[in-house]
Amino acid sequence: MGRYLPPLPPNEAERLAALYDLHILDSAPEAHFDAVCRTAAALFSVPIAFVSLVDSDRQWFKAKCGIAAEGTPRDVAFCAYAILSDDVLVVENAAVDPRFAINPLVVGDLAVRFYAGAPLILRSGIRVGTICIFDTKPCSFSEMQRTQLQDLARIVVAHIELHQGRLTIEAALAERTRSEALIAANEARYRALADALPQMVWVMTSADGSAIYTNERFRTYYGSIGPQREERTSRNHPADTERMAEEWQRAVTHEHTYAVEGRLRRHDGTYRWHKLVMVPVRQNGTVVEWLGTALDIEDIVTARSTLEHTTDLLRLAQEAAGAGVWQRDLDDDVVRHSPMSARMHGFLGEPDLSGWIAVSIAEWAARVHPDDLAQVRAMHAGALRNGTTYKVEFRVRQSADMDDYRWLMGFGRVIRDETSGRPLRVVGLNLDITDRRTTEDALAQSQTHLRASEERLALALDSGNDGLFDWNVTTGKVWYSDRWQTMLGYKPGEIEPHILSWERLVHPDDLHQARTLLTEHFGELSATYSSEHRLRSKSGEYTWVLGRGRVVARDEQGAPLRMVGTSIDITERKASEQRIAYMARHDVLTGLPNRTVFHEHLEQRLAEVRRGRGQAALLCLDLDRFKSINDMLGHPAGDELLCQIATRLRATVRGGDVVVRLGGDEFAIIVSHLDHARQASVLAQRVIDAVGQPLDLGGHLVTVGISIGIAFAPTNGDTSETLFKNADLALYRAKASARNTYCFYEAGMDAAVEARMQLEFEMREAITCGSFALHYQPVLRLADHRIVGFEALMRWPHPKRGMIAPDEFIPSAEETGLIVPLGSWALQEACREAASWPDHLRIAVNVSAVQFQQPGLEQGVMSALAASGLAPHRLVLEVTESVLVQDAEAVIACLHRLKSLGVRIALDDFGTGYSSLSYLRRFPFDRIKIDRSFISEIGDPGAAAIVRAVVGIAMQLGATVTAEGVETTAQLEQVRSEGCMEVQGYLVSRPLPADRAIEFISSSASIERAYKRLCEAERSDQHRVCAA
Repeated sequence: MGRYLPPLPPNEAERLAALYDLHILDSAPEAHFDAVCRTAAALFSVPIAFVSLVDSDRQWFKAKCGIAAEGTPRDVAFCAYAILSDDVLVVENAAVDPRFAINPLVVGDLAVRFYAGAPLILRSGIRVGTICIFDTKPCSFSEMQRTQLQDLARIVVAHIELHQGRLTIEAALAERTRSEALIAANEARYRALADALPQMVWVMTSADGSAIYTNERFRTYYGSIGPQREERTSRNHPADTERMAEEWQRAVTHEHTYAVEGRLRRHDGTYRWHKLVMVPVRQNGTVVEWLGTALDIEDIVTARSTLEHTTDLLRLAQEAAGAGVWQRDLDDDVVRHSPMSARMHGFLGEPDLSGWIAVSIAEWAARVHPDDLAQVRAMHAGALRNGTTYKVEFRVRQSADMDDYRWLMGFGRVIRDETSGRPLRVVGLNLDITDRRTTEDALAQSQTHLRASEERLALALDSGNDGLFDWNVTTGKVWYSDRWQTMLGYKPGEIEPHILSWERLVHPDDLHQARTLLTEHFGELSATYSSEHRLRSKSGEYTWVLGRGRVVARDEQGAPLRMVGTSIDITERKASEQRIAYMARHDVLTGLPNRTVFHEHLEQRLAEVRRGRGQAALLCLDLDRFKSINDMLGHPAGDELLCQIATRLRATVRGGDVVVRLGGDEFAIIVSHLDHARQASVLAQRVIDAVGQPLDLGGHLVTVGISIGIAFAPTNGDTSETLFKNADLALYRAKASARNTYCFYEAGMDAAVEARMQLEFEMREAITCGSFALHYQPVLRLADHRIVGFEALMRWPHPKRGMIAPDEFIPSAEETGLIVPLGSWALQEACREAASWPDHLRIAVNVSAVQFQQPGLEQGVMSALAASGLAPHRLVLEVTESVLVQDAEAVIACLHRLKSLGVRIALDDFGTGYSSLSYLRRFPFDRIKIDRSFISEIGDPGAAAIVRAVVGIAMQLGATVTAEGVETTAQLEQVRSEGCMEVQGYLVSRPLPADRAIEFISSSASIERAYKRLCEAERSDQHRVCAA
């Protein structure tokens, strides 16, 4: 036997609409509804009572007691029967009622037997639900009880109406809040708009004409001006004042708009033409204010004399812009086009006398693309109905027999009869937008490709080390990638996906700048957003990140809707930058401030001195005997020495004084505040005493001294350049006098230093101008009396002082470092010259110890050989013993690499330095040159013994021995007898210029014969001979 289904009320659609209008279905529980249920259950002594709202497919319980369900399907609802009538539905025993006997509510766990339900009647015939009661045993229900249940139903209906009223009030309040916010926003927008207008805008009271508002243009034009109307009228041009006043009086009298043209004086005194319009503002019919505008029409007034030409130009500009005009009288079926509009549609007719080309509606429609015609006609008809303007984009065919379509944008406006309001005609404008549509289509395709690329990029970035974010600017919701969160130590999902999470994580000191950069990008002031800031990690520490992003969606007004970007951990880079910044201002070895900090502090203190704030002192310090210790013990020991000296200097000065390392073994102390000169001398002596204490350098106890030069500010100079120069002069005097002492600057002490500086300046100039020259001294082999090579010796032909010997400028060149470019030039020049000599002749070039300290020596040798084409075995590099002790291992390696190229190595001036004989065994020398000091004294048995010992050592090492400075035949025979293999000196030849050297080479055979005769001669006046 089937279950009875409740029938639907005849007005079911209207009933459901009324129910839905209440907005009560699925709403939150409300106490007053629940109270009615409890009252019903108590009143009728039943276990179950509820307020049921009957939906299309269910009944939903707005309130209930004694039952857990939220509702039931409609087809089992007793209430579906109760809403069929205004009367109370009573079922005394559902088990015997054929409508409900097999109802799940009856035969199921609930076991309903008794039901009574009163409909909830909103209005006649509209019953949206019931208040009903259940019992699990059959019951009777009296008329009084029926009345009481209906009373409760009316109470529920009242509550429903209150619910609806509350919703209405809340909606009204929300609308009011929105309206107030909109009004405030509009006011701000209108003020901003007024400030952006090109004309002046002001509002003045009707009572006294005082200005109560002015825009930015007004204030910029007038400058400082009071609010009184007289202040403004006084700025009118005298020639216009009377006319403008009369027009104003008429406007005030008749309370109509004031419009006049006149000249207004600008804040700089110049006059410009303006169009002034003042509109009365009324309240309750009374004029209370005047709204004024003044548009600068200076250019318009000036151009009136050429108005006709301007009109032609405007017409030409309209055609150039591709704008066509049309109009249609609604009384006929003809559209009149301007020539430009006709050409857009492909019509080739000639215009009539009024300049129009008439086309029937049917002809026009035939040219419009079939897919667009209905839309154009609908927009046209809508404008006729509503009296609005319209805009529509459509395609037109260029000729009747071709499918060549172009895109047009049409604008239309309905013109109506001013009296009756009846539409008379439609006027419009057509623009050819074919190119724009083509571009848009291409852009849309590009954007599709771009989105695909962005998705691929996001996938690639998400698999890398970049953290990604995707921000919905409208809602504030942000998607943070897993990497973005783990970068800060959080697990994925721990960070709330909102922009406020980011703001809470940004370091307070960085938040303002990060927001500013974001605002600039939102305002399209920057193409992309890029910000370096710190984010707080889960541990509480801050991580430096580089945040980059771009707005990828904006609304029609340009406001950002969506932004995507990345965040990269740049903590290590920031730490490196901080280290680099520190290193840029501090000496890497000692940790002392460097020259940059020195100049900053000195300039700062001297600026205060110049303003009369006390006096200061500058101490320039230079270590004594540092170079010899550095050469003997090596660079690591020298570095350790400098670090210990720096520590002692820091401990010696006062807190406000500054100790800096200028470079090498040079330091400086800025004494910031000085009461008297004695303080500086006390400090200097304290420094000398501290530095003079023994130093432990890897087990070697050494002592160094320090020389100090002192200059006072402002007495000895109030600029950093002058003060430093004078302190340096005093230092030079201290080093020249006794060393390990201090010296105050005195006027006139810089003569010697000036001479040294002048020499250095002239050397630099000579290097730049190529004023140095090489002379070449021959080397004679004793075995066969043949010239086997030359030594290149540097000469300086000074334009004023004549030829300057190397002893005068080489030491200064080594001290200033000029020996490096000078030596490089000598190497290049000597190789170039020697390349033109016979192949058996070698060329020897001296290499300074300073050159070994600088990088690039080996490259310079290879470059000179390659440029000249000289064979490597013809080049001899001569080094002194000072080279051997400065960094033995590095020098040995360098010399071995040079020798592997084929270059020969000679030890020059042997016996004058401090090297150990053990060095000879370790260094790859091909030649040993005995210093002239031993040759000049070779008649002495001791000197002869030294020469003999050197020759013996050289023979053991397989090296050739060359005697330098041989000037007499006696010396020649002595060095020959001691075993020297080659000689060099004035006896053979003085150093020769390049051209003389070439002559010497070409006449070497005759020179050998002359030399033999010279050796046989015994005249004492020939003991010293210059072969050249």
